Amino acid sequence: MHPLHLTHRSCSWHEHDDRRGGDLFTERYGRPLPPGMHEEATGMTWQEFTDEYSRGGTIRLGSWSVASCSGDLVECRASLAIADRIRSCSAVAAGPVGAMTSILHDVGAPVQIVRLHQRVVDGVVTTFLLCENDGRHAWAAGEGASSDEANVHALVAGANRLLDGGRVGA
Repeated sequence: MHPLHLTHRSCSWHEHDDRRGGDLFTERYGRPLPPGMHEEATGMTWQEFTDEYSRGGTIRLGSWSVASCSGDLVECRASLAIADRIRSCSAVAAGPVGAMTSILHDVGAPVQIVRLHQRVVDGVVTTFLLCENDGRHAWAAGEGASSDEANVHALVAGANRLLDGGRVGA
């Protein structure tokens, strides 16, 4: 397995379209948003959608790499900006999503994935996650050139949606 290196990438699947209405993802790409997220996002513009579901916040992903480890495990290293501090983190897990979940827990931002949906359009993977923390749920979105990259970006966005305003990285 070759190392996978990810760097921050903001969502580019939005355009400057202020139309309001039904499922904007279906209108543009012929595939619907996941149930639950579809109902929440109805009536949003693209800018409102990306601001809400792919939001930055207290936690920002600087860089990310994945390398094979013993057995079926991978070692993931991440550089995170948390508020005004930079942290280098690593975790060993069965995959990048498990590793990022562990890293977020270690920095004080525990998030669990309740549902995961993906769409691939024109070679770009978009991940939609329903995340949970302490009984609270929030949808998030992320994109990338691979499933792993899109998943990691969506997970960080989910942590920001659930935890901004609270203490992270204390």
